[in-house]
Amino acid sequence: MEILQMKPSTPADSFDLKEILEGEFMAAHFQPLVSVRKKMIVGYEGLIRGLHPETRKLIPPEALFHEAARTGHTVELDRLCRKKVLEYFRGISAERPDALLSLNFESSIIDQGVVGSGNLINQVTSLGLKPDRIALEIIESNIRDLSELQKFIQTYRDYGFLIALDDVGAGHSNLNRIPLLKPDILKVDRYLVQNISKDFYKQEVFKSLVALARKIGSLVLAEGVETEEEAFFVMEMGVDMIQGFYFSKAQRYDQIDDATVNAGIQGLARQFKGMVLQKHNIKKFNLKKYELMTREVQTELSKSKVEEFDRKLSELIHYFPLVECLYVIDENGFQNSETIFGEMEKVRKNRFMFRPAAKGTDHTMKDFYYMMMDGGLRKATFISEPYLSLATGNPCVTFARLFKDIDGKIHILCVDINTQYLQQITVT
Repeated sequence: MEILQMKPSTPADSFDLKEILEGEFMAAHFQPLVSVRKKMIVGYEGLIRGLHPETRKLIPPEALFHEAARTGHTVELDRLCRKKVLEYFRGISAERPDALLSLNFESSIIDQGVVGSGNLINQVTSLGLKPDRIALEIIESNIRDLSELQKFIQTYRDYGFLIALDDVGAGHSNLNRIPLLKPDILKVDRYLVQNISKDFYKQEVFKSLVALARKIGSLVLAEGVETEEEAFFVMEMGVDMIQGFYFSKAQRYDQIDDATVNAGIQGLARQFKGMVLQKHNIKKFNLKKYELMTREVQTELSKSKVEEFDRKLSELIHYFPLVECLYVIDENGFQNSETIFGEMEKVRKNRFMFRPAAKGTDHTMKDFYYMMMDGGLRKATFISEPYLSLATGNPCVTFARLFKDIDGKIHILCVDINTQYLQQITVT
């Protein structure tokens, strides 16, 4: 769903909805749907604006539907909006027969018994349009009757329409309905896209949605992409299509500058390749750096007895300011040192909720333990996947390394590193 940037209405801008409906005072606007990997515009989202009968000023759709809900004209307004978008798209389709139309559908009317009326399919076929070129955008949280929603989706999927689930990840969207409805397109809301490069939690939610979409066979479209950095991140996470002001605002079709949009696509594609390679090299460099760091600590511990571990770790951690914490577990999976923090202790989050493990803590359920010891693989080193540290509340990875102490006993050294340091050049 597009984020509108219109001037707010004033009392002087009041309108008569009945007059708008009777005179069909509507303007269709379109926003490109872009595939950077295909390096092309693959379609458009069709959007509607009301036109003030006297001043011809644009009226935001929210204002129109608010008035329609108040006066009981929601179904009538929704049908007129779709009619206007479809009429204009007929010309676009003649020019670009492979273009997809993403068509907004006021899904709350499904609760009003419209399923089976045939209005939408009649609108499409009467204009000579192909249903398989149209994706119906549905906000499932607007619908109370789930059985009617399923009936609607099955009916129009049988006609050949694609189903797009809109505003996923925003407001009250029910993620449990995604596998139930099996949408062809998952439109991830602007809320998750905005500043995603700086928000670990948004990144992980976004990754989960992309993974879910892949499992159920849905394409992922990121809405509201406004910056190059946002575009890079959503592409890196596996997004198939992008929509947003970065390429073009929503406007009349004849005002969309294809040359500008295509130049943006080509430029982004070139830079994305370079960015991915750079991030790969930085991560590779940092992984090697932290692996060497872990080896240095392990070498020192190998010269020590178990009862000396706490002192040694406390001395060593000050040489590695980017390490969140150090600790050691024995071959049976129990922690036999304290959890030692260095300078990173000051960035620990809620200290009631996130606490470091104490001596004697059982770590046998940790993936590094059963990969290195319990599974009998005896891997000398292991790097975990990113996870939320229960010691600090920060996203981190654990570098684990097998070693023997001075008495020949086997231990695992654990070094926790905040994930942000794996993707940036740092000076230590």
